[in-house]
Amino acid sequence: MNENERGDRSAEGGSGSGVGWHARALTRIKQGNSRSTAAPSSFDPGASDLVFLLCVQSKGAGDGFACALLCNDDTTLTDAAAGEGNEENVDRDNNNKLGVVQSHHPHLRRVVAVDAFGRVLELSKEDYEVFEREMRDVKELPKPQEFMGQWRVKRAITCLPFYKVDIFPGRSSSSNSNSSKRVEEGEEREDKVTATVYGWNANTDELERETVGRTRLPGSLQRLIGLGMEGRDGYNRTIERDEEVIGKVMALGGLK
Repeated sequence: MNENERGDRSAEGGSGSGVGWHARALTRIKQGNSRSTAAPSSFDPGASDLVFLLCVQSKGAGDGFACALLCNDDTTLTDAAAGEGNEENVDRDNNNKLGVVQSHHPHLRRVVAVDAFGRVLELSKEDYEVFEREMRDVKELPKPQEFMGQWRVKRAITCLPFYKVDIFPGRSSSSNSNSSKRVEEGEEREDKVTATVYGWNANTDELERETVGRTRLPGSLQRLIGLGMEGRDGYNRTIERDEEVIGKVMALGGLK
């Protein structure tokens, strides 16, 4: 991702905005305060764990995977305090399907992000709540009737990528007992909300023309894609990625 797409993301800034979540997750790994990353064999989420998926679609770009979030409400996720030397509160559970260490804290969910490299990264409660808020707002947006349902950002150049956001109901919204089963390869997910933006850019939100009464891309969608694109920081197609982990996530989204 180039600098124009990326905007300014400081790992130290963005308090309450979620900006810098990816850098913070990587820093926790380097400092030994994170229960990430997972080996592919231990990463075995179910369909109802997937809550967010972002792909950047352009000609010759493959699947364009950028980022995914998975949340499991049935088990708990240790918070930052538990990672700072509180090993007595942490249990390495062989049944941990999201591949991170389990805490005995009773009020926290296990939430992980998968980035464009296929790394499984622990997401803090505060950062996930920002994603959750933006996803909730995006789900309420009207669907554009033109351009095959796309939001189209006004740009001076053409042949730009499409940024496709899929939001899934997650385990807490699932009432069907079959929802926790793995989606069959290639099976279309009918329970998702999709928003597609042509030509997204961190530095502009002006639309090509008025769309469902708006002249600018809705702020929640602009911000949500910006957060998701942090998962591509430092990535390009010449870099090897963990195909097994990414393949599992794409299959859960019905995209593989």
